[in-house]
Amino acid sequence: MSVSELNHFMTYVIDGWMLFSAGFISIAFVSFVSRRIQEDIAAETAALAQGESQEEAQGEKAIAPVSSSKKVTAIQPAAEATDPSPVSPAEPTDGADTADVEKDAARLEEVAAVSEKLSKAKEKQSGSSSVSVST
Repeated sequence: MSVSELNHFMTYVIDGWMLFSAGFISIAFVSFVSRRIQEDIAAETAALAQGESQEEAQGEKAIAPVSSSKKVTAIQPAAEATDPSPVSPAEPTDGADTADVEKDAARLEEVAAVSEKLSKAKEKQSGSSSVSVST
């Protein structure tokens, strides 16, 4: 076997090895990306299922009979602080419910503030034109 034949043979071997490596790397990358997508989909379905179960639990709480003092607490927590209504000793107030209501109200206010900021930022971006400057 001459040097030129050996050179051609090694060229084919190296080209084949590069094609094999590129194929292996691309298959590994595609499987990695597909696995991540499947994990994201599974996490999203789990979050949706958890959200639905929480909504059902909240719906069951809303259906359950509620005393009038708890309704005032849930609807108007600020009014209750300024004008406390007399509570009979037979109806103990549930501090956990009021804390949950206050947490939910604070969370909703925070979500509303963030969405308002995002909408303002989006309006600002859509109103301005982008100009690229190159030197």
